[in-house]
Amino acid sequence: MKINPYSSIQATSASRQSKVNGQDDSSSANSQKKDQIQISSEALDLQVSKKEEAKRAERVEALKKQIESGEYKVDAKKVAERFYDYWKQ
Repeated sequence: MKINPYSSIQATSASRQSKVNGQDDSSSANSQKKDQIQISSEALDLQVSKKEEAKRAERVEALKKQIESGEYKVDAKKVAERFYDYWKQ
């Protein structure tokens, strides 16, 4: 059996040439296909949690600025109520 590498090269170049000339049969089938994506519920939950993280980060930055400037005041009654509610559960 004789292997001729030139025949495979010629077949490849002929195929390439037909694609360049627009004679490819699969190109018309590809133009009709549409892409679709599906996002799982877990991925949607992660997207929501990332938005919440961003809001939380903004809140933390605002609190840091208030503490550094001395404007932050602790509401002792509110803290005591939260402790009570936590330990009551």
